[in-house]
Amino acid sequence: MAGPASREPVSVAAYLAEERARAEKHVLWDGETFAMAGGTPTHNLLVAAILRELGVRLRGRPCQPYGSDQRIGMAALLRSRSGARRYVYPDASVICKPTELDPEDPDTIVNPTLVVEVLSESTEAFDRGEKFVAYRGVRSLSDYLLVSQASVRIEHYVRQDDAGWVLRTYGPGQTIVVRSLGIELPVDDIYEGVLEPQS
Repeated sequence: MAGPASREPVSVAAYLAEERARAEKHVLWDGETFAMAGGTPTHNLLVAAILRELGVRLRGRPCQPYGSDQRIGMAALLRSRSGARRYVYPDASVICKPTELDPEDPDTIVNPTLVVEVLSESTEAFDRGEKFVAYRGVRSLSDYLLVSQASVRIEHYVRQDDAGWVLRTYGPGQTIVVRSLGIELPVDDIYEGVLEPQS
């Protein structure tokens, strides 16, 4: 995530109006907007592979994969300067029907079941920290995947019945089981042609 594009607190209404008017995407976080930086070739290949694998496995089901153009709205756990919502563009997400839209914006979805972030040096701390804390407040979210572009490694956070989260880490030859969606994602299929397992 690039540095803040705004210094004065931005309201939700102003942010949404600006997003409709400009070509580049921005995150709204605690009253500040941040321009979304472009990804590396490896990042883009991983996102494409994840969307492909999700699309194949979700065919015929009431859940659909979405790419990084889909804005996700979430309530701030603590009231932020901008109001009670934050807006992000995850690298990939899965939304199950019925789709729930943000009451302030019909282009924003608020009920992801799965969110995927491909880690980069500039966003890794945020994806693991503040953003994950905020995602945990999304009641519909049951699975959060953090995908490394430095090695064949995927971290899978799974919501438990007691609202806690369990981390499972996957590498070459392993398969991620996403029980909430009834699908399996072989790690090798995601990384094929992108990164080779290190021996």
